[in-house]
Amino acid sequence: MDDPLIRIQGAGPVGILTALFLVKYGWTPSAIELVDPALHTPQPTHDNDPRILALSHGTLVRLHQLNIPVDATRIQHIHVSSQGHFGSMEIRTDRVGVSDLGGLVGYASLLTTLREAIKPLGVSLRETPSAQTPGALVIAEGGVFQRGAASPDPGMHLVRDYEQNAVIGWVTTNPPPTDTAWERFTDDGVVALLPIGQRYALIFCASTPRAEAFQSADAQKQVRMLSEIMTTRVRGIETVSITGTYPLGLKWREQLADGNTVWIGNSAQALHPVAGQGLNLGFRDAETLSTCLLQRGQSVPDRLRDYARRRKADRWVVRTATDTLARAAWVRRAIGGAALVPGAKKLLGQVLMYGG
Repeated sequence: MDDPLIRIQGAGPVGILTALFLVKYGWTPSAIELVDPALHTPQPTHDNDPRILALSHGTLVRLHQLNIPVDATRIQHIHVSSQGHFGSMEIRTDRVGVSDLGGLVGYASLLTTLREAIKPLGVSLRETPSAQTPGALVIAEGGVFQRGAASPDPGMHLVRDYEQNAVIGWVTTNPPPTDTAWERFTDDGVVALLPIGQRYALIFCASTPRAEAFQSADAQKQVRMLSEIMTTRVRGIETVSITGTYPLGLKWREQLADGNTVWIGNSAQALHPVAGQGLNLGFRDAETLSTCLLQRGQSVPDRLRDYARRRKADRWVVRTATDTLARAAWVRRAIGGAALVPGAKKLLGQVLMYGG
């Protein structure tokens, strides 16, 4: 029996990875349709996308299994602390038994690599859907939070407006970065400095007024503000260059499957960027969905319901962890003490690398 058509709406990283896993596991490539209006544009908008992605160790393993050559800056050490409170939590590769804790890569670079990987496999790449009725429709696009805007998708609910903005950019230091990622909680958000090449990627999350004040400050004041937060942990901050800003909220879809339609990645959940778990969660969505669709002895709706059951625990663990860190001041204050609890760092490392 021929495989039914699987239409994947959205050719971002999660959508493409779904197609790659389907081919790897044995689905007929010509029975996969990847649809995205920007697939064949001469100058795709993603080329100028300033985002830096934190790929977990588990995600890097998945990409390696698919023979995807990702040029990521590998992280050996994660240092987490809370401004004005005792102690810190440090996670190191030698303590969790892996070669790295993950890696950092530009969104544009990763998306270009994935699009090049899918081209020769025989998957149908289309800007608009074909007339053929799909056996399964995979929605792998949308879901981002836009403050004050009505959601075009009634199934995707706004759970929480964090009343924060994330300011992203680049930071140079003297000396330059090593292989340590820094995460520093403040009274109203979290600031992360992530080493990539000879500079740090900056994610500055704070209440909307404070984030706007940081973004609009002159260059010298931005350096001072960031230095006051990082104190002696990251020395010699020389320049801050802002590339963008966006509001932060939690959006969530309870029902992942409806008949022959399934929602994954950002169409299923949009999380706070603390701990950098959103894309990694979406990649696990893609792999699990691919394995469920390959259960050819079941109807497509049954396979998609099985997918929804399998994804409940991981989604809930990551949602709870990121939402709690983003909101609960007592958790952030307890970071130093939590580091003294036997097994706490190893457990956190496992969640960051492999999910829930």
